[in-house]
Amino acid sequence: MRKTLLTLLIVSIAVGVGVVSWASYAQHDNAYHVSRAQKLVREIQQLAIGKSEYHAAEAIAREFGNAPPPDGRDYYKENCAAREHIEECTFLISLNDSPMERLQLRHPSLPHLGSKDWWGYAEIHIANGAVIQYSFWLWYKASHGNWRGFARRESQALPRYEPVDAHISDSYSIQRLDLKSENGFGLQSSLTPRATQAERQRASRFDFACLAQKQGCGEICEVMPDVWRDFYEGRGHLDVEKLGSGYLFCSEPPK
Repeated sequence: MRKTLLTLLIVSIAVGVGVVSWASYAQHDNAYHVSRAQKLVREIQQLAIGKSEYHAAEAIAREFGNAPPPDGRDYYKENCAAREHIEECTFLISLNDSPMERLQLRHPSLPHLGSKDWWGYAEIHIANGAVIQYSFWLWYKASHGNWRGFARRESQALPRYEPVDAHISDSYSIQRLDLKSENGFGLQSSLTPRATQAERQRASRFDFACLAQKQGCGEICEVMPDVWRDFYEGRGHLDVEKLGSGYLFCSEPPK
């Protein structure tokens, strides 16, 4: 009997140590990949639309790793990482390339011990040897349990025919994104090369740090406050009036 109890105690301690070690590793791993995502976003935002050449985008893809193709298939020729890619192609880079993220994508039932649920991609589009558009989008599970996202895009022209769009100026607009599979929402700031410095600062203010914090990220208004305010004033208040407070993406309207 004593041997059985001793064995159970040893097993319990081993399991407990394993869980703590896993959680500690997961938290450290997550912090590293949040920092990596921040650096990636900073670097792609340095690209000049129509001016930065192919090799500048290729250098970023080499540093951060071109994302693998879906389902393990060979690269499509539209992917700039393909050996025989076509002239107009795209680099696709994972924002969260953590081994734990890949493991949990393959096995959704695994507990997320010490890590946060977030994922996303950056894209760099090439045509005629130059960068014609770059973008990134990131989805995270907010502290209240709903999926939220933030994104940034720059190209020669603002998006057209978007179902939910706030046109702030001729060089700055904001779109509401829907993550239909998870009933989530996000906001994307879109710029052109003619955007002012003030517009760039507002469109690029994101709180990446919360992704690595224990409490996680909150609502959109906390993660991208300037874009949220601009969107609310330009279009979002209409959604709230028509569809309800769930479309506010904050606890209260801006003052």
